[in-house]
Amino acid sequence: MDRGPKVVVLGAGSYFFGKPVIYNMITSPILRNGTLALVDTDPAVLETMMKIARRAKEAAGAPLTLEGSTDRLEVMKGADFVVLSFSYRNAYYRELDTRISKKYGVTMCSSDTIGPGGIFRALRELPEILRIADDVRRLAPEAWLINFINPTSVMGIALMRHAADVKSFALCDGNHMPYVRAMYLRQLGILPEGTQAAPPEVDEKFDLQIAGVNHCTWILRCFYDGKDYMPVLRSFVEREAKREYETRPTSKAKPRLNMNYALELMDLYGAFPTAVSHTKEYVPFYQGYGVTPVTPEPIVCFDGYNRAEEMAEAWSETEKIADGTTPIGEFFAKGRGDHATDIIESMWGNLGKKFYINSPNQGAVGNLPDDAFLELLCDLDMKGPRPRPVGDMPRGLLGLTQQVLDTHELTVEAAVSCDRRILLRALATDPLVNNLSDAKHIMAELLEAERDHLDRRWF
Repeated sequence: MDRGPKVVVLGAGSYFFGKPVIYNMITSPILRNGTLALVDTDPAVLETMMKIARRAKEAAGAPLTLEGSTDRLEVMKGADFVVLSFSYRNAYYRELDTRISKKYGVTMCSSDTIGPGGIFRALRELPEILRIADDVRRLAPEAWLINFINPTSVMGIALMRHAADVKSFALCDGNHMPYVRAMYLRQLGILPEGTQAAPPEVDEKFDLQIAGVNHCTWILRCFYDGKDYMPVLRSFVEREAKREYETRPTSKAKPRLNMNYALELMDLYGAFPTAVSHTKEYVPFYQGYGVTPVTPEPIVCFDGYNRAEEMAEAWSETEKIADGTTPIGEFFAKGRGDHATDIIESMWGNLGKKFYINSPNQGAVGNLPDDAFLELLCDLDMKGPRPRPVGDMPRGLLGLTQQVLDTHELTVEAAVSCDRRILLRALATDPLVNNLSDAKHIMAELLEAERDHLDRRWF
């Protein structure tokens, strides 16, 4: 294709996504001849991101066409890709979800994917995602709709079930290729520190199998040059677990004592949790139930105020790039591609690269249904992702995976129907909820507390 793609980003001021997509669209030989359309409902945020894009475009001499709008309908026509990266008062609502759930014995260290926090985040965001799918259907029927909003698997399932005629898949940046393979090769002592991508002769010897539901994915197989390296990975995890106690453990909920949780889960399941900062929240073991002390400790609640401070600090740095306080050369020097536009580049340029994508299983995991929405290594081009074969999910993880999928499917059904009976069923199916009366109280209080940002059919 001679021209570059038109990429529309809904949520240009994203904490993680905004600046990397600008960097990639300008520096990629495949993308820089296309169009980047930034959309944000906050005019000040939009203008800040447009200033960065214009400064970067001018500095690089890139032919990239820039568009910006607070109204997605103005820029969506003719899009080749529409990327979703928005959220409304993210830290505020996650703090609210966490605080009310904790009152009834449910602790969440992230509160954006599983547990009442994940369910209610989906209730808040999913109706708008389905409205966007309607817009894509009308204005850009050939476009790929890429979801980057948590809970990404719930949103992906909803698009699969309720917008099947719109081409879509879902992403998380946790297993970003090729960096994730290089990270494990470094941890295994095969690559030196600082190596960001494995040389081909090293990479071809590395047999790494990762599978599961987003934020609950597992290394099931880890071989290098024909040798089982899972024991080596366990030794690395054990060393890092000891080191967490030698240094003062962070007070932040998500990274706290992660290698200690990972070690226990690895010994339990025989597989390594690739997103342990989330996965420790997916299992009931660390909730504090029972009479015996929990090891390493019950998980700590997500701190929304701390996250808000981090986001404010990051936004201050963004504004410095926009107004010229930070030289644009520094933006390029520190830049790296993001997961979505790396994938878009490979799809559009037919580069044949492989990526971890959330999409229907299509037989890749033999003992899960074809429509199970999993995060798997995929081949892909403009026809979409095709998961690579993995084999069977081991028992134990199979049951957990199915429970998480059932919770996600029920969450979608509840969000679409606004039926309180189905919402209660989703909460009761969730692996963190062990008391139906508590689930009823959580549901009632969160519906009331968040009624200003929920579908009116709930009331």
